[in-house]
Amino acid sequence: MALLAAVFLLKRRGQITLEEAKAELGKGAVVLDVRSPQEFAGGSLPGAVNIPLNGISRAVAQRFPDKGTVLLCHCASGARSAAAVSQLRAAGYPNAHNLGGYGRAAKVVS
Repeated sequence: MALLAAVFLLKRRGQITLEEAKAELGKGAVVLDVRSPQEFAGGSLPGAVNIPLNGISRAVAQRFPDKGTVLLCHCASGARSAAAVSQLRAAGYPNAHNLGGYGRAAKVVS
């Protein structure tokens, strides 16, 4: 029962499972790193696109106008990526998902 509740809460927050994320990545999903440019320059995941949380809806709309694009968002801890997913879904990107923190996202990309 506790596992079911945990999965439900993750889904509500926009978090995707590692298995689902790997499958989406294999189909061409975009990995969005929503950390600051300074954090991104200090180390990033292969193929990740850096679009900081501040102004993310506008920047994503310019770079990825297809609202059906699957967006896998991550940051350092998972908090900013959760906020990014919320903003992107409100902007009409239903396939925005939260990968969580850098370490968790690295398990998907590696």
